[in-house]
Amino acid sequence: MKKNFKNVIIVILCITIICMGIGFMALSMRLEGYRGEEEVFDVRFSSVRMLTSIKGGTKEPKGSFEIDESGKVLDMNFSFYEDHDEVDYEVTILNAGTVEASIVDLFASPDYQDPEVLKSIAPISIQISDISGKILEPGEETTAKISATYKKTENSTANKSYQLSGKLALLANSKK
Repeated sequence: MKKNFKNVIIVILCITIICMGIGFMALSMRLEGYRGEEEVFDVRFSSVRMLTSIKGGTKEPKGSFEIDESGKVLDMNFSFYEDHDEVDYEVTILNAGTVEASIVDLFASPDYQDPEVLKSIAPISIQISDISGKILEPGEETTAKISATYKKTENSTANKSYQLSGKLALLANSKK
């Protein structure tokens, strides 16, 4: 009876050692997979959608957007027809990478904050929300708002349609 009990304990200990060896192999393979995983930095414009469009007259103002292949540049085109036309768009920015990223800035070309550019595009004004410094985890999205408005100046008397084109570029950096 004592001999049988010793054999059972020996068998249980052998099975335990075998299970621990298999568990260690599985764990080391999983850790090797994490170590070999490549870090990817990819922050991009993912979509654009219209929020509102306000007509100043009979024709509705229009905007069209095209995201380039890299996802880093957004081509913008606006059409305004009458005083008080306004369009608002929401641009979605996605961290499609595997590392945490920070948005440095959204750069407009031309720079719609520059006084010389403001004079040249008057009576049109473009406002872009400031999301600089926003931290995005992998897979996380954030949005920026673009508002374009046609407001006639006091000096101008006739309604005139306006076309305005520009680009919006995304600059982000990795937190690693």
